[in-house]
Amino acid sequence: MIRKIECLILGMFFGFLPLLFCVAAAGFMNIVLLEEKGIAYWALGGLCAGLIIDAVFVKRWVRNAYQMSSKVLAGLYVFYSIGVIGFCMGVPILEFPLGMAAGAYVARKMHHTKAAPQEFNRNAKKVSFFAAAVMVLICSLMALWAIAGKLPGSKFETPWLSFTFSVPIFCAAVLIGGAALVLFQYWLTRTTARMTFKLSR
Repeated sequence: MIRKIECLILGMFFGFLPLLFCVAAAGFMNIVLLEEKGIAYWALGGLCAGLIIDAVFVKRWVRNAYQMSSKVLAGLYVFYSIGVIGFCMGVPILEFPLGMAAGAYVARKMHHTKAAPQEFNRNAKKVSFFAAAVMVLICSLMALWAIAGKLPGSKFETPWLSFTFSVPIFCAAVLIGGAALVLFQYWLTRTTARMTFKLSR
């Protein structure tokens, strides 16, 4: 049962990649060719191409999931992180599940390779640092996005609260909020890895 759930999750992780990539590529081609009326056909064509790639390769990717290069997996993580940020309009709320998935992956990989606890701890620390580093990059991009949108100096008003985003307030929000997000991502990834490794033994 656990193996079936594991295969399902891995299949979803690898299976969404061709779909997202092909639909995005089709959308880009539609923009380049300026065929506004044909956007639905381009999107459908991209979706079909992604489904064909899934049908041919996903089973193989799932079967070899724990033998894949760390660089390839890191690239996939960054790709999904970019997609998540775009989908959530700059709010990194879905970045946390990605970190949890990375922690669970490294734990299962260590379980399948029968790694010693010391080796698991070393790899869990590496993947947690990586997830936190990606969060640092995301927070930096969010800060630049806010600056480009002229958030510093703008007013924030609600029925209960009203204040101006002065430069000190903006910097404090970026530094404190960013640090909290990064630390939580590290802790969440590391904790997920530990729990998964413990349950797998």
